[in-house]
Amino acid sequence: MRGREDTRRVVARWTGIAALAGATVWMTLDARGFERVLRALAPNESAWLYPTKPLSALVLEQVWLATAASVLALALGSALGTLALTGFGVAFRDLVLSVGSLAQTVPTVALMALLVPLTGYGPEPVVIALTLYGVLPIALNVIAGIEGVPPEVRDAAAGIGMGRAQRLLRVEIPLAMPVILGGVKNVVVVNVSAATLGAVVAAGGLGMPILAGFHDYNDAFILEGALPAIALALLADRLLTVRPRWDRG
Repeated sequence: MRGREDTRRVVARWTGIAALAGATVWMTLDARGFERVLRALAPNESAWLYPTKPLSALVLEQVWLATAASVLALALGSALGTLALTGFGVAFRDLVLSVGSLAQTVPTVALMALLVPLTGYGPEPVVIALTLYGVLPIALNVIAGIEGVPPEVRDAAAGIGMGRAQRLLRVEIPLAMPVILGGVKNVVVVNVSAATLGAVVAAGGLGMPILAGFHDYNDAFILEGALPAIALALLADRLLTVRPRWDRG
């Protein structure tokens, strides 16, 4: 009975993933078909597709911004979280968490604007801002996941002769992976959505038609950017939720 429920759950999840992926690909590649949908949703507009760039280019820019920021946040957050648990890093743990919390108190757009004088317009301020926002959640999940490993498991690993580094890499991190992956998923989904804000600093992405729609009072442009962005965020959420069952007996 449990096996059938698990199978139905997996089938339903992958069906949703396939539907979201199909919708995203269709919106990206079938410009005429997507335009017909936008015409139906916003019939009073004079233009329905953002004229400066094709949607395929905007989607690729959006994915690149989110991916670059997520990879950097994962690398830095994992390193800081792991360092905070070592004998050397524990003294700086509160400082690391305080700096990360401070970065998250600044609005994303404001942080991008503050970075423009240093980096110039383009993708750089967006990637840096989203990376800074993602470091703290991942570091916190790394710390929580590793600290949540039962003491008896650590004792057993030490009892068979594992050193501290071996216990960390071969025992603690694998057991903490579900918690760590939860933080990674949240960061990726937020980055996919927040990358639309990069339009205000000329970084490209799906925020460009949204910004143009606000400027021209064109609902079709707004929908052209918003619908694929929502589909991408939902797709990332579903993909990163599909993980092996760590509690499998």
